[in-house]
Amino acid sequence: MADFSLDLNEDQLQIQKWVHDFAEDVVRPAAHEWDEREETPWPIIQEAANIGLYSWEFVANAFADPTGITFALAME
Repeated sequence: MADFSLDLNEDQLQIQKWVHDFAEDVVRPAAHEWDEREETPWPIIQEAANIGLYSWEFVANAFADPTGITFALAME
């Protein structure tokens, strides 16, 4: 029987870095402006879709993770 572990695997570490980099490079610089305008940041959502972060495929793959960690990790 395998030992239970909440350590992130290589795929999860890559997703964590990918999402963090997107948030750091794309979301953070524009967040204040979009908050002030009280509008949905459609250009940012489109950019997330362009890189595959905002897609049914990404969500399906994240939910398919048997550990249940991947989707929560991406949303974090």
